[in-house]
This record gives sequence, C-alpha cells and structure tokens, in this order.
Amino acid sequence: MREMVEEMVDELLDMDGDVVIGNLTFSRSAIVRELDPIAYRMMCSDMADTHIEDLKSDLEFLEESDVDGEHYDEIDDLKSRIRELEGI
Repeated sequence: MREMVEEMVDELLDMDGDVVIGNLTFSRSAIVRELDPIAYRMMCSDMADTHIEDLKSDLEFLEESDVDGEHYDEIDDLKSRIRELEGI
C-alpha cells in the first residue's frame, strides 16, 4: 500500500515534467525524495490521509445502502484498505 501512495505522490509531483539542469534531467519526485525526504514523507502521509477519507466515504455509503448484506466483500475490502493505509 505504501508503494501505491508513493506512486500517487510521484505522479502528482511529476505532472509538470522533468527538471533540466544543463545536460542533466531529473524527475521532480526524485528531487523532492532525495533533497527533502521529510517533506516527501509528509506528502505521502497527506496523500494517504486523503485516500483514507475517500475510502471511509465509500464505506459509509455502502454500509448505509447494504440492507441485504450483498456488499459484504466490498465492505470488508474497504475496511482492510483503510487499516493498511492507517499503518503508513
């Protein structure tokens, strides 16, 4: 799950393309990860928190609408994903 969050942060950072210095090219995500690992971890934590809130919203909707128990597997999967993200 951590890798998924890091990929999401990397995609967000890299949206504006690479940084070119002379004949060297660097991805923005690599720059942040290497030069300020604390800021990178904080971005990952924020991304995980945002994703958790989205999953909790989906979970709440499913739990409220699942009167017959037909979404048990989906609900269980959402709860599991939330627990994994909270451990990051």
